[in-house]
Amino acid sequence: MKSIITSREKKLYERIIEEATVDCYGSYEQISGWACLLDECIPTPCDCAIGKEKAVLEKIDADNNGNVVIGIIKLKKSKLRVLIQDVLLENQKAMKYINAYAYWCEEG
Repeated sequence: MKSIITSREKKLYERIIEEATVDCYGSYEQISGWACLLDECIPTPCDCAIGKEKAVLEKIDADNNGNVVIGIIKLKKSKLRVLIQDVLLENQKAMKYINAYAYWCEEG
């Protein structure tokens, strides 16, 4: 289900998308561009949530196939690899980058 975004958010997301994917050819390069941008713009480690569980986002990377951006999450004593768009950050300024990535994924 697509979330409803404002025109202001759409413009912001489109600027972030342009920054992440500029000079990228093909989906592998675009995912790599996203992973780099998110890693630069989201300070890690940082507090986050997965669902209702508190966790720590330790690292941002692409999956082994270069198909999606993932977050390496420390949840209690476990480390998990989750889709970055499933991570909720307490820092709303950093969260806008994840929201832009999620928007890009939905809009394709």
